[in-house]
Amino acid sequence: MMDSSAASAFVYAKASGLLKKSFTGANANKLFSAKSLKELYTLLFEGDVPAIPENLLAKEIEVKAAENFDQQYNSLLSYFVNPEPILSEIIKFYEYENSGISDPEQDRIHVMNLWTAAEKLPGDDRKNLEKLFKTEISFKNILWALRLKVYYQMTEDEIKEHLVYSQKFHSKSDILAKEAMEILGKDIGSYDDWKSWKYAQFLNPHEEGVIWEIDPCWIERAVKNYLNKFYQHSFHKDPMSVTSFVSWFKIKQYELDCIRTAAEGLRLDVDSEKVKEAAGFSEASSK
Repeated sequence: MMDSSAASAFVYAKASGLLKKSFTGANANKLFSAKSLKELYTLLFEGDVPAIPENLLAKEIEVKAAENFDQQYNSLLSYFVNPEPILSEIIKFYEYENSGISDPEQDRIHVMNLWTAAEKLPGDDRKNLEKLFKTEISFKNILWALRLKVYYQMTEDEIKEHLVYSQKFHSKSDILAKEAMEILGKDIGSYDDWKSWKYAQFLNPHEEGVIWEIDPCWIERAVKNYLNKFYQHSFHKDPMSVTSFVSWFKIKQYELDCIRTAAEGLRLDVDSEKVKEAAGFSEASSK
């Protein structure tokens, strides 16, 4: 059995190799260039394409891709004698997010489990992962607040009840909810209200003299691009660290989302450029 440092070096090398073969960055273009579900299946997997109806083939691709993701991650994890708890918590969080359950208190519990596991890490890993998780969860709160504000016309007080906080008390200064709280008073139909926003780069385009309203879907796609690049940078910046392994997981999770979106787009016969947009993928995100 390898010691901790040897395991970290070995796992980083294997993880790097898997990323080179993955459909991330520029390689994601191949997913959206597939002309049929059979072509997508052949691109992703070895063996013959199952002789099943198209709608079932789309589901088979999604299931098989998820299984491969789980298998690769657990295989890498198995090389550690005593893996850090955070490496198990990100799996639990991923499974919870994919369960379809939406409850503010359950959300908070899972977020706090991640946060607590990150706080127990030594040195740079603690600082780096707290930054990564704060960034991602803050964006989740912002997007959730925008959806509730735009699509459900909820009041500020109603929206606050649906955000995820790092503490039990809903403070305006909460590290995870602060940035979402700051946008609750903005007018969704006034570009002037948003043009100086910290994340104005993610706003849907504004044309002078044309009616504008903030578009949560546009912002979500832009955030996906941003986070994917964020994790790509973290993976390479901190090699052989817990941070790099968590970043690998997030990059592969994004790849899985792209595969699912590509399969669904082909099943519904949606234009490939529209599918790429829905996946949050652009040429800029691959650089």
